[in-house]
Amino acid sequence: MPIPQLNQEYDLCAFPCDPVCHLTAWHNLCAFPCYLLVMTGQSVLPSAVAQHLSALPGSKERFGKGAAEVLVTAGLIAAASSSWDKDTIRSFQQEQDLHPKVWDKLVSIHRDQRLVPIKNRLPASYTALYALVVMNDEELTEALKQGLVTATASSRSLLDWTKAYRLKDTGIEQEMSLTLVLRDELTPEQQQDLLDALQVVAGRFGAEIRTGKGGIKQAEVKAEVRKALAEDIDAELMRLLGPVVLNAPDDLKEKFEVHSAADLIAGRRQIFTGFLQVLEGRVQGVFWRKYGRAYCLKIAYDFNLTDSRIERYQLRKRLDEAVEKWGSKIDGLKEIVQGVQSTYMG
Repeated sequence: MPIPQLNQEYDLCAFPCDPVCHLTAWHNLCAFPCYLLVMTGQSVLPSAVAQHLSALPGSKERFGKGAAEVLVTAGLIAAASSSWDKDTIRSFQQEQDLHPKVWDKLVSIHRDQRLVPIKNRLPASYTALYALVVMNDEELTEALKQGLVTATASSRSLLDWTKAYRLKDTGIEQEMSLTLVLRDELTPEQQQDLLDALQVVAGRFGAEIRTGKGGIKQAEVKAEVRKALAEDIDAELMRLLGPVVLNAPDDLKEKFEVHSAADLIAGRRQIFTGFLQVLEGRVQGVFWRKYGRAYCLKIAYDFNLTDSRIERYQLRKRLDEAVEKWGSKIDGLKEIVQGVQSTYMG
């Protein structure tokens, strides 16, 4: 098939095409037609999209080795999202271990035209690109001025900066989230005495304690930070568990309704532990020796996906209890728990 000539639609494309696609049939390669397809409403073949997802699930290069390749992949996903039916999308996502939320974020990245003029400065990961998408115009402009938008910028650094920037006009330099757990029920008077005592201590550090749900509204940014952490965890779990699920017996997969690593990661914790324990024959201690880190990461994954402070407290406590029970029997478990908590459960 001859290479199609440039036309008005292509001239309007935000990004230059991949030169490789000039060397092969355009309908079999993703890079050239991706933006054109979105604008003209044409379809894109699943095989073409799959070519850009050739790296293993969880790999840092899953969606491309750099911003340009990630943008091409995002364009293809957007083209597929607008032309495929729901069943085709769902089937493709399952085959590629591609979470629907990741799919939607890639579509959002493609649709954000603010990225066009700064394409040469963009970070290399889709999570960092999405951290730019959730910024408003003022925040993105300021981030550019401060030189924060670079090829090596991480999603966490960008989201942390966004949170701090939204606090700048409040007279507050930093906000620290605290959960106060009461072992015994206090009377209203005792509660007030406790708060007064905490205010005195906080005042020594120039801090102020605010109770209730009022005060600084950072829920949206905090949620994005947690989502970014959950995606980092998901990537590591895919690397750890992808081969495990792939090589597991089919009857075990059917029993637990786990057909991919994505199913295991996103499923209930009882399914997660049950599947791995049965796989190893329920031999005492084997689960913790082989899958201790994976379990800790699963707890951290759920921690970052819940909006409940109580549940997050309980999940941290669950890991502490695991150390109490198994820390002396499983070498390195305490260090694993401490590392996961400090990195992902702050």
